[in-house]
Amino acid sequence: MTTLRATILRALLALGLSFSLWAFVSFSQNPEELVPFEGLTPQVIGLSSDLVIVDANGLPNPTLPSVNVTLRTDRNQRTELRPVDIRTVVDLTGLGPGEHIVPVNVQATRSTISFTVPADGVTPSAIPFRLEEIITSTVPIDLKVSGNLPFSFERGEPQILFSGVSIAEVQVSGPQNRVQRVTAAQTTANIEQLRASYQAPLNLIAVDENGQTVDGVQMSPGTVNVRIPITSVVGLKLVPVQVSVVGLPAPGYAITAVEVDPPLLALTGSSGPLDAVLVLKTEDIDIGGARSSLVRQARIIFPTGTSPQVGQPGNVQVTVLISQISQSFKVALPAQVTTSGVGDGLLISINPDIVTVTITGSSSFLDQLAQQTLRVNVDVSGLGPGSYQLPVTVILPDGARLVGDPPLVDIVLRVPPPAPTNTPTAEPPVDVTATLPTTGTPEVTMTPDTAAPPEPTGTAEPTTIEPTTPEPPTPEPTPPEPTP
Repeated sequence: MTTLRATILRALLALGLSFSLWAFVSFSQNPEELVPFEGLTPQVIGLSSDLVIVDANGLPNPTLPSVNVTLRTDRNQRTELRPVDIRTVVDLTGLGPGEHIVPVNVQATRSTISFTVPADGVTPSAIPFRLEEIITSTVPIDLKVSGNLPFSFERGEPQILFSGVSIAEVQVSGPQNRVQRVTAAQTTANIEQLRASYQAPLNLIAVDENGQTVDGVQMSPGTVNVRIPITSVVGLKLVPVQVSVVGLPAPGYAITAVEVDPPLLALTGSSGPLDAVLVLKTEDIDIGGARSSLVRQARIIFPTGTSPQVGQPGNVQVTVLISQISQSFKVALPAQVTTSGVGDGLLISINPDIVTVTITGSSSFLDQLAQQTLRVNVDVSGLGPGSYQLPVTVILPDGARLVGDPPLVDIVLRVPPPAPTNTPTAEPPVDVTATLPTTGTPEVTMTPDTAAPPEPTGTAEPTTIEPTTPEPPTPEPTPPEPTP
């Protein structure tokens, strides 16, 4: 039993000595170091959806102070740590409205790193927060109408519309301290010297009881449509002229504006017909296929029961502004490759001799391209015999540019072979062999001296005639006609 206890004690002692030795060696070879990180933005988590962070003035979403962090880690990990490997977190979980001081925590963003934070390693170590409840309130719309109307005109009751429905109130939401100050949603319509009904979209502004703007809140809706009827009270009404345009301009062209002179006409009549007239229309103006601006005299169509005031014209001058659509496009086109700068006495070959180029440009360039040939050239000036791979030069009209790099072609420059020299040579001797058949007409055959002599036919011996001197070539003899 004593021996067993002694063995256990020795084993524990050896284990302790081994751990101490390992810790000493590790600390000596890989000591701990301090790593600073400055200007980190804290991340807020755990904020309740019905709360908002406000600043000292009660405005939402204030800017949080940056945080400086110092970490303690070993030398090996020191070289691997980056600002993205850590984050500073402020946890607002469970906090309600009011003032709070929340500590800043440092967390690793990946599991392969480890570090410790010294007692003074986070500056500031805590951040003060003010949380307020988000509330919603309903306030009336306060429409202010400014400006004076001309003599003999008066305005009717203003109408406030949203999505075609008349409204008088809007909802305001935001921090409680800001929403409670809002008493109205205000906007202003200016009708100075108008002779026709007013209609325009207007933005709403949250104001307090003193008419001062209240920031930090949201209104729903934030924009409304306001219409104020303006009518003549003595049988006279100034009505805008509306041009009736029919047809479409040529492809690639569009209407940019329609101008009418005069834009307004004074109309007279009884109150009933005058009240029903909102605009005066012209006769149709046809612009079908037009490629340039048009100026026309158009007759006014006056509604029944009305007529122009004395001195007012029955026609108006209409200017329809038409311009080419400046819309860019991209197109791939084949083009024949030409060369320039080939040295004297050199031959050139191109592969490929037709390349495809991608071009982008405006619609005006498309018209130019339809009237001329796309040119592609390779300049070999100063190059001697050999093989080359060269980019082509694309010659483009104004308003176009090449997409990407120009295509490459293989160029071979070579010296032409010398012309052959005509040297007279003696014709090889020719054997003329006459084969005499035993029957029928004899046949004469001319063969080179290397050919084998013909086989004798029948019993007659062949006779060979060898010329002593070479003779010029003669036409091949025509075989004799067979004897019937």
